Amino acid sequence: MNESKLRKIFISAVVIFIAFVGSFYFLAGEQLTSKDSAGNIAIVEANAISEEIIKGVKVEQEFTCNIDMIEEIALVFTKQYREASGKVKVEILDGSTVIYKDTLDATNIPEQHRIYLTIDEPITGYSGKKLVLRITSDCIKNNGVYMMICKDNSMNTFVNPGTIKQKGTICFSVSGRDHIPLADYYFPIMGVLALILSAVLFKTYKDYQKGKNNLITLAILAVERYYFLISQLVSRDFKSKYKRSILGVLWSFLNPLLTMTVQFLVFSTIFRADTQSYPVYLLAGVICWNFFKETTDMCLLSISGNANLINKVYIPKYIFPLARTISSSINLGISLVPLILVTLIMGVAIKPAALLIFYFLACLIVFSLGVGMFLAALMVFFRDIQFLWSVLSQILMYATPIFYTAEIIPEQYKFVVRFNPLYHFLGNIRKCLMEGISPEPMAYIYCLIFAVVSLAFGAFVFKKTQDKFTLYL
Repeated sequence: MNESKLRKIFISAVVIFIAFVGSFYFLAGEQLTSKDSAGNIAIVEANAISEEIIKGVKVEQEFTCNIDMIEEIALVFTKQYREASGKVKVEILDGSTVIYKDTLDATNIPEQHRIYLTIDEPITGYSGKKLVLRITSDCIKNNGVYMMICKDNSMNTFVNPGTIKQKGTICFSVSGRDHIPLADYYFPIMGVLALILSAVLFKTYKDYQKGKNNLITLAILAVERYYFLISQLVSRDFKSKYKRSILGVLWSFLNPLLTMTVQFLVFSTIFRADTQSYPVYLLAGVICWNFFKETTDMCLLSISGNANLINKVYIPKYIFPLARTISSSINLGISLVPLILVTLIMGVAIKPAALLIFYFLACLIVFSLGVGMFLAALMVFFRDIQFLWSVLSQILMYATPIFYTAEIIPEQYKFVVRFNPLYHFLGNIRKCLMEGISPEPMAYIYCLIFAVVSLAFGAFVFKKTQDKFTLYL
């Protein structure tokens, strides 16, 4: 490789990094600067009702605010299944100062359903303070509303007529977001990383001019040297998959759609899955799982299946699992087309943040390659690994929220799911696509760690054992 070409590659790498930093800041939006608050107050389970809230009666609930920005309040009323009329006032007070108020029409208040009050301008500056939620009305007797309450909780009080305090908690929730301090230094941090990247590439270029090669130049030279071979292996794998198939590559569209249709009929009808836009939720999971399973299955046989070629000609052995992963990635790209179509058909708005799914897909690809290299190395020495992997992958499939949501898992078992990398990949892809917002910053770091650790471990095992491959093939 001549120096001019290497210089262009390095300059392009820096430009791409800078473009990524800018576009990521735009796409991530407010999720980069704030996150769902850990101090959100959840609604308690009701077991009683308050006195009727009529003119002259107030219900108050003290609570400690541990939220930087209060964005939403939820309340649960009951009308005892009769008509009600009048105005119901909801206020939040700091001492005697009203910091938020809203008015509800008692006629339109639903029976024992949550009413969500969205705060247009988030309430800020009250984190760590004790606030009071107050509900009053101008309703007349036998024509008012009641609050759903929990009398088992002795930590708070609600106020009945005549300011008589009784133990209990009204059914309410307060939610919002917390500021992420690190976001204030996003561009300075990215600027430092850009300088470090530029310095490393500049030193690498100078060393190459002196005839010295490091891991970066060796990797680039390897890709250039074996580019033709990799492309031929990818082409062979891709073509062999659809060999003598009438529909050919169309199966990349149909396979996830047919799988999604069957699972949709089962889980939305028989098991009553009520996830919003469930076909999109399900298809995203099916596509990602199919890619992971196909990649690992193909990588597992990538060395043992090419024994004749490896024993006759010297070829870097990592090329075989790499080619299989690239081949599966092409199928993954094709499978995204029906996902987009189903998303549009279901009326889910595709927002700019949906582009962030490519970050998590890239992490999924790297993670799958790492697992594949590990399995490929084991397969050479232990042929039973292909049968063991078929069982383990089946367990992993059911341990991953593909056709069900993580919310149905009992709290004491959720830690198992959180240690599953596929849970993070799928969850973040669905969040970007279905909700049109970016996950919290730590989600990107978690997925990157899963990907890098998997690749590093898989490559380490592969490299340590590859010299013995020819003895066992």
